[in-house]
Amino acid sequence: MIPDPHEYLSFLMGVEAITDADLTTMGVTILEQHGSAARGLLVPAAGLPRYSALVRQRLKRGFWNEIVGDQEILFIFKLADGTVKETTLSEATSSQIAQLCSSLNGDPIEKTSDVPRYLAGNPLYRELIAASHARAPR
Repeated sequence: MIPDPHEYLSFLMGVEAITDADLTTMGVTILEQHGSAARGLLVPAAGLPRYSALVRQRLKRGFWNEIVGDQEILFIFKLADGTVKETTLSEATSSQIAQLCSSLNGDPIEKTSDVPRYLAGNPLYRELIAASHARAPR
């Protein structure tokens, strides 16, 4: 799925404390349900600040959430000690994000080092990342 430029995709997991009602009241659309533990979401840009704040507050330790848009990919990591790290994917932050994904998910760094490719392993993001990569300047 490719959302319009004013929407983001997010695969939400590690946040059992966030209910469907919490999401829908802020305008988030639930696209996919993966049991009670994970959901594929469409987040409107206008709701992004509230959505990000809710994730920061309720994300379990040792998890992260990515928010994938047409022009940017945002990450919210909650480390084992409860520290929250937020960053936007860029050339400068790519290796730090890859390292955090590797350490939290147990995947080898070789798998996480190409962050867009790693995220495209999730079918929710595949089409959007492929389209964004095709438009990226070379």
